[in-house]
Amino acid sequence: MLTAREGVEVLSGDRHVAINMNSRSILFTSLAVLAGAGCLVAASEKGAVEKRSYDFEEAGKEMEYRLYVPTSYKKKVKTPLVVLLHGLGSNPSQVIRYSGITAEAEKRGFIVVAPFGYNERGWYGSRGKGKEGSYFGQPGDPDNLGELSEKDVLKVLEIVRSEFNINEHRIYLMGHSMGGGGTVYLGFTYPKIWAALAPLAPALQGSPSVLEKIKVPIMVVTGEQDRLVQVGTVRRWVEHMKELKMTHVYKEIAGGDHFGTITNNPEMIGEVFEFFDTYQRPEARKLAEPYREFTNQAGKTIFAKPVTVTAGKVTIERKDGKVFTLPLTSLSEVDQEFLKEWAGRQ
Repeated sequence: MLTAREGVEVLSGDRHVAINMNSRSILFTSLAVLAGAGCLVAASEKGAVEKRSYDFEEAGKEMEYRLYVPTSYKKKVKTPLVVLLHGLGSNPSQVIRYSGITAEAEKRGFIVVAPFGYNERGWYGSRGKGKEGSYFGQPGDPDNLGELSEKDVLKVLEIVRSEFNINEHRIYLMGHSMGGGGTVYLGFTYPKIWAALAPLAPALQGSPSVLEKIKVPIMVVTGEQDRLVQVGTVRRWVEHMKELKMTHVYKEIAGGDHFGTITNNPEMIGEVFEFFDTYQRPEARKLAEPYREFTNQAGKTIFAKPVTVTAGKVTIERKDGKVFTLPLTSLSEVDQEFLKEWAGRQ
């Protein structure tokens, strides 16, 4: 179990919570009691970006990350999660504040976590376990920078999954530039974790042949005038997606650049979250929840099963796996009563 340190520190508008992965034996009994009582391992502040940290034992240092928990979060309800990766020279605090990120998370009931990836140039393992190469390791960086960068993402994911009631079928990965390349790399390296991927202006590494290992939907966004990540490279990867008949969306923004097109584009971020809201892990379809006919206020029907009910919205899934999120009030009164009873049983 990942344990919590006492105390809360407020810095630069972030709520700071430090999580210590060392003191398991000291705090084990107390934390077991708290867990049994249904308490969170570390108190979270809903509706605000929190600055958190944990003791990264293998790196021998305290590692920061950022977390956003929507105000609608309830411990009893399984909640979707977005893991968000920053670009080269950036950090978790900057990427989680891209226009639209927290607004969409709040609107749709997503938790968002932004790991550091060890530092601002770790590449999340996409360029190997070492640190050699341009725009990669610097003097003073550990020789296994790439390995530690990759492990940091997985450890932060472990922390969030242990603290919150995360829907294991709805964990999404998204990143910008270096983080976009990391999204593709971690997407094919750990294919059983993610429900969908969204690399934005991705600094892609290696050959497009690695796409054969990705079995989930992917949305790629880039700017037509991006001078840092050449649009021609991105187009070649997308062409390979077409050849593989991958479920994918490609959005090339006319006149778009590498930065503002991604960092200050809430409409595009909304499209990414809408894309995420459409998909969950394939194995989720095998759950035993029965399908039924739902009717909206206009009299149109859809044969589907409920997935989640939260914050006045319902997510339902058709037999073909397509997922829809609708306001509860858009459905018939009979359906609304059914869903309220269903949510109570969950």
